[in-house]
Order: sequence, then C-alpha cells, then structure tokens
Amino acid sequence: MNHTSKTIRIGVLVYPGCLRSSAVGPLDIFQITNTLMQYRPAEQRLHFQADWFSVREDPIDIGGLRFATRPLQGARLDALILPGIDHRDTQDLAGLIGALAPEQLAIRDFARSGRLLASSCSSTCLVVHAGLLDGRRATTSWWLANYFRKQFPQVRLDAEELVVQDEQFISSGGVTSFLDLALWLVGHFGGEALRQTAAKVLVVDGNRSSQAPYVAAAMMQDQGHAVVERARRWLNRQLGQPWTMAQLAAHCHTSPRTLLRRFQEATGMSPVRYAQQLSVERAKALLESTRLSLEDITQRCGYEDPATFSKVFKRWVQATPREYRLRFGLRH
Repeated sequence: MNHTSKTIRIGVLVYPGCLRSSAVGPLDIFQITNTLMQYRPAEQRLHFQADWFSVREDPIDIGGLRFATRPLQGARLDALILPGIDHRDTQDLAGLIGALAPEQLAIRDFARSGRLLASSCSSTCLVVHAGLLDGRRATTSWWLANYFRKQFPQVRLDAEELVVQDEQFISSGGVTSFLDLALWLVGHFGGEALRQTAAKVLVVDGNRSSQAPYVAAAMMQDQGHAVVERARRWLNRQLGQPWTMAQLAAHCHTSPRTLLRRFQEATGMSPVRYAQQLSVERAKALLESTRLSLEDITQRCGYEDPATFSKVFKRWVQATPREYRLRFGLRH
C-alpha cells in the first residue's frame, strides 16, 4: 500500500443466523478493489480495510464457518455492513431478530456516530427493530415487501429499488444484493469510475438499479387476510377476462370498500393494480419459457394492443418485454 493512500475502514457485523455469503462476499470485493488501486495515480489511491466484527464474546460459527471477529465497541469505522438474515419464512425471521437484542443495541450505538450503516436483504428488518428507520426510505428483499409494509408502516419502503440511501442509512434488496451494496460503498468512497471498474472485474452488472425484473409475485411472503387470498385466487382464474370490483367483492362476500382496504393493507396496491401485476407475471413466464410472439403473449395476458401492454410491462419490470426475453428467455 502506498504511504499516501487514504484508508477506508469497513466493518461487517457477524451475528448468529446471518448469511455466510453476505458476510464473506464484501471482504472479497474490497480486496479486489484494493488490487485495482495499483492502476490509479498515487494521489488517487484508497485502501479498503475490511474486517469482521461482533458484539458477542464467544466465537461465531455459522454453518461450519468460524469467523475471527473483532469487538465492535470502540471500533473506528467509516461504514458498518449488516449481512442478510438466513430464514425460512417470516415467522422464522421474526424469531431470529428477537434473539439479536445485543446487535440491536450495538447498531443503535453505532448510528449515533453518524457513520454509514448499510443493511443487506432481510437485515433491514433488524435496523427497523432497532428503531432507526422510522420515517425513512429503505428497501429489502422483494419477497419480504408485503410483510415489511404490514409490520413496519412507519418506514417508506421502495421495494423495487436495489440500493436506497437515506442520509447515513443504506439498504439493499435480495440475497445477492450485497454485491451491489459493497460496490455502492466503493463508489461512495472511491468514485463512480472505480465502482464501474470493480463491477466489470467481478462480472457484475454495474448499472442494475432495480429488483423489479426478479420479482415473482407468487413467492411473496404474507399476502394477507383470508378475504385477500380468496380475491387473489379469483383474479388468477379471471386473468384475461373482464371483471368489476362489484363482482370481485361479491365473490369475496364483502363490500368493495372493505375489499379495497384489505387489499391495500395486505399488498400495498389495489385489486386493479394487482390484476395488472398478475398479467405481467404471466407474460414473464411466457417470455422465459416460449418463443411466442409479443402479439400472442399480449392476448394471452388479457390485452389487445402490444404497445399498450409493453408500457404496462415496463412500468412493472423496469425493462421492455424484448429486453426481458433477451435476459431471461430460452437460449438457442
């Protein structure tokens, strides 16, 4: 390391139940970035010093990996990363977070310094439980979006975004978004050119900014009330057919007003928007698994005009049908 290099100290907080990949991966990314620094003029060089930290006295073993950690208390860091939490479902996640009271106290204390606190995937829920995100913007894994909105209505969730910054608090989306989070920190401290170069070396899309192309609505956790589940099943059967709110409410044995409220609470959207999402999900499946024309897919999804449906599709997926097929479709 050149003696003129500025050192950026990054901590990764290791705790019971955290994902191994998002605890280990960032350190590799910062080390690779350090290697790239040799190609920069001496006056532009940085050195990322990344280490594992813990608030527990005993060594932490996660799935056979034992982490050599340092005490977080008293550490002088420029940023602290929270790996995602490994969980089966939202009930499991809640139990795991409940067992992380020492970590919640520690990250509250860390946040008082004003330094960057970066959460990956489900660990954004840990930051919320620590009382740090009320009234702030954040993101989390797309599959937790419904659960997150119901549990934490005080947080302004941008579930489609891959990385969200609100002052010192940075959050990222699904499991492998720790890549994007670490690269965000590279760019924050070292500039956009360095971030893009590191992304290329890592063979990571340095320009992706949305989780929308990866969303699979059927896998989203905590869709909600029994009335909403009944409505969802009916909308799935009606896909491509005309329907009205009155018909849907009658099927669910409730009033349109109550149904609208229940749907909004459970999914964050109206039944009309949800039906639109279902059409887009069907189109995604057809684009992935068939070579049907856009005209055929448009009709199978209940739309008449391909141009109109393409606009709807792009609004949900942040990509056109053609772009989506090129990325996820059948290979020749």
